[in-house]
Amino acid sequence: MIIDVGIINYNGGEELTECVKSLKAQTEPVRVFVFDNASTDQSILLLKAANVDCSIIESEQNLGYAGACNGLLKNMDSDIQVLCNMDLEFAPDWAEKLRSCFERHPEAGSVASLVMEKSGVVNAVGVLFGADLFAKNEASGMNFAEADVREKEVFGCYGAVMSFRKAAAKAAGKMDASFFLFFEETEWYFRHNLAGYKTIFCPEAKVYHERSMTTVRYSPRKLFYSERNRLRTAVRLLSVGDILKLPVRGFVRYMNMAKGGVPGQSGDGKKLSKVAICIALAKAWLQALVMLPQELAVRRRYQKKFGDVSAQVSRLLDMYSISD
Repeated sequence: MIIDVGIINYNGGEELTECVKSLKAQTEPVRVFVFDNASTDQSILLLKAANVDCSIIESEQNLGYAGACNGLLKNMDSDIQVLCNMDLEFAPDWAEKLRSCFERHPEAGSVASLVMEKSGVVNAVGVLFGADLFAKNEASGMNFAEADVREKEVFGCYGAVMSFRKAAAKAAGKMDASFFLFFEETEWYFRHNLAGYKTIFCPEAKVYHERSMTTVRYSPRKLFYSERNRLRTAVRLLSVGDILKLPVRGFVRYMNMAKGGVPGQSGDGKKLSKVAICIALAKAWLQALVMLPQELAVRRRYQKKFGDVSAQVSRLLDMYSISD
């Protein structure tokens, strides 16, 4: 069956059309779906003008990344499905290598592509975690020649491009659209693991990505969503003891990060202040606290569906821990 590829677009400009073209130029055919998150630019008009074979779903409102993913999942029905950013370029043999890896590993629910910049800098091989679920992309920022790019089992796919079996997505359930941005794919892949589906990293399936095109690196907005959603996920998955340690572990981590200095500006060139960063963090913790009752309800639902969640997550954190 042909692989279904769903692209989440928000103000992707010409990058969207180039992404679709790289998918339609694959050595084996793929079906392409584009979910537009109420873009305010000309990206969809440019795509339509290019007359590239793809299905376009236009949302009247911005549903966030998770909401758009769910919209795509409703429209895709292939046994192998992909969700990805619009600012990607796929190597011509990416689909061929991806399918081969799935065939080599019938036990795998997902196959993670090698996502890297054209300069040779790696975006991610896998995902590693701290005890408080602080996530770090394995090999991020390393040159390809220095990174561990063996075919191996990893925690899950890097959020820029996620390739999985339909059965695995069904077992994990929908992404949580209330996350809106950041950490939604990490929470989703915890559920993939809890459902018994593993991920294989395939270095031959190459995708080129220039990071943070629409979500500005180092911005207070990005910090707010990533921290709030990390805390929400921690309440769902960690043991009670580890949940109670979150404030202390968070404080220690913030202090260690501050020692390295606060960036003077965000990725779009805007000036950053320590006050703005502190406000973003305070808002994230406050919202996570307000949402505590509903997160505890989600925790109970996961326990009912997956069994002893905190014990299973503890084992995952041991397997994919950030080195000191």
